[in-house]
Amino acid sequence: MGRCVDIRNSGKYIFLGGTRSGKSCLAEQWIATRHSETRYVATAPKAWIKTDPDFARRVADHQRRRGANWQTVELGSSEDIYGLIENAEIPTVVDSVGGWLAHDIDFVPDLERLKAVILKCGVPLSFVAEEAGLSVHPETQVARRYVDLLGQTNQLIADCVDRVFFVAAGRVTELFSPAFLGDK
Repeated sequence: MGRCVDIRNSGKYIFLGGTRSGKSCLAEQWIATRHSETRYVATAPKAWIKTDPDFARRVADHQRRRGANWQTVELGSSEDIYGLIENAEIPTVVDSVGGWLAHDIDFVPDLERLKAVILKCGVPLSFVAEEAGLSVHPETQVARRYVDLLGQTNQLIADCVDRVFFVAAGRVTELFSPAFLGDK
């Protein structure tokens, strides 16, 4: 496995990319290299760990990589995310946006509330998110709804954070707003 790229600057970021692209590693490193106390918000449903041995192995790999100095908070329900961001007192990584949205298939995020808590958050904050637009058109209505929500949520988060990064093969490209839209 390759090394993580060092990204300097504090603030709020989103790391977008495909599965196994290296986005989690980079988001974790961004916070861990600057802060001794860090928090990781795990959004994937606990049931996935119990029912999917491969997913459980991946979670264990993430935990080993982070080490003991990370405070891990597991999302209890989809609604919990707002309070976890709003009340954050230490630098936080939210991994992942897709896991959060998949936590409850009937959940529809309150994007205005999400925007408000991100903007209010006074600590370094990093989101890890799956990029919705890089795959085939979903065949089912449920999958299309999920992809639509993921795309809308990623765009909102990107509008709220300081910097947006796209990760592929452990490499990072910074994404910018189109010039005709002006500055945030």
